[in-house]
Amino acid sequence: MYAIDDQIIDRARVGDDYLQPLLAAVHRSPQRRPRCLCSAAETGGVDMYVARIGGRYVLKRMPGTGPHHSPACSSYIPPAELTGLAPLLGTAIREQPATGTTRLAFGFPLTRNLAPQPREASAARPDAGTEVADDTRMTLRALLHFLWEEAEFVRWLPAMSGRRNWPAIRRHILLAAQSKTTKSRELSELLWMPEPFTAAAKADIAARRTAAFASLVGAGKKRRLMLALGEVKDIAPARFGRHKLLIKHAPDCPFILEPETRDRMHHAYSTELALRQAIPNSKLIALLTFGVTPAGVTIADRIALMNVSAEWIPFESVFEHTLITELVGHGRRFRKSLRYNQPATSPLASLVLTDTDPPTVCYLTMATTAGPPPPIDPNLPLKQWIWNTSVGPRPGIPPSMIRYASTTRPDRTTGPHCNAEEAPEPAATKEAS
Repeated sequence: MYAIDDQIIDRARVGDDYLQPLLAAVHRSPQRRPRCLCSAAETGGVDMYVARIGGRYVLKRMPGTGPHHSPACSSYIPPAELTGLAPLLGTAIREQPATGTTRLAFGFPLTRNLAPQPREASAARPDAGTEVADDTRMTLRALLHFLWEEAEFVRWLPAMSGRRNWPAIRRHILLAAQSKTTKSRELSELLWMPEPFTAAAKADIAARRTAAFASLVGAGKKRRLMLALGEVKDIAPARFGRHKLLIKHAPDCPFILEPETRDRMHHAYSTELALRQAIPNSKLIALLTFGVTPAGVTIADRIALMNVSAEWIPFESVFEHTLITELVGHGRRFRKSLRYNQPATSPLASLVLTDTDPPTVCYLTMATTAGPPPPIDPNLPLKQWIWNTSVGPRPGIPPSMIRYASTTRPDRTTGPHCNAEEAPEPAATKEAS
């Protein structure tokens, strides 16, 4: 339920023919604040704003208001301080509700100098996870985490089971990239994701990809770069001492890895690569910057990797994957927390159970974690659960205490982000090798 001016809107009873013009009118008047009526604790409702995404008007939560929503609300997010997001807000990530846009500052380049560099300088170039030493810029991994969270693939409800697939992932990530800007360009102009592959449309898909990459081809001392996001199919040896990164749904578009690029990737993401090998039904997601040579060859520059479960939920360890798998199997509701720029030693929340009363912040710590988790702010309606994976068995998972009146599909028009629930995945078309 939402309130716009003095009018109560029940999305289950109001169609787009009525709602879209109403939201468009609010969008033209930024001083008008729709309110979400999900939380009894917020007697006046929680302020929202209207953004235009993908040609549609959607209600989005105001910055910093996520914890004020009911845990059952699609607009609820735990306090940013529990994750790696908090240090970036207001610096590397600047939300602008007045315009409905978000300004991003990157700590990695989108051009590459083609002039030969000394071997020492080339070897010292940092990897995607460590480009910056402060929180005024986003690393490549932080951008990957940001897109995943903006697309709501960190949120899990039982109704989402069996409904996530590559077409849904692609659609919602691309929608999440809209209304995001960098210093000089729209993020949606920089980001490429492979279309779902079908053999019948192979030539058309390749033609559209060539057109998307056309702006990168040109002569000069610098190579322009784009961003590619996809599921890693393989990292295989190529000829002449190089390797190639193969992305699913793009079998005819290998990304060439120079030896130093491959070495940096294996050094920075050895854990992610090992987890993908150890857990067969998991997936490995890559976000990379890449350029195109005048001959049309795609060359990877920097790479960030992230493990996700069969349900496309990110995880960092075998222990975390086991916990997520059990929660999914028992029909639990939760939100996964992400690290962004923070190192693996920081004691950040793993996930937040949203079906306990109050929500439960779950921490997984180990011998290498830098100290215990910080105490929870007593003013926040949260409780804490800690599993030290280095000592003793896992403690019992707090049981669900909340019964939801309905498991109806959350609405994509009024939700804060596009929702991840989609139709079941059709039978896959075999990719050409």
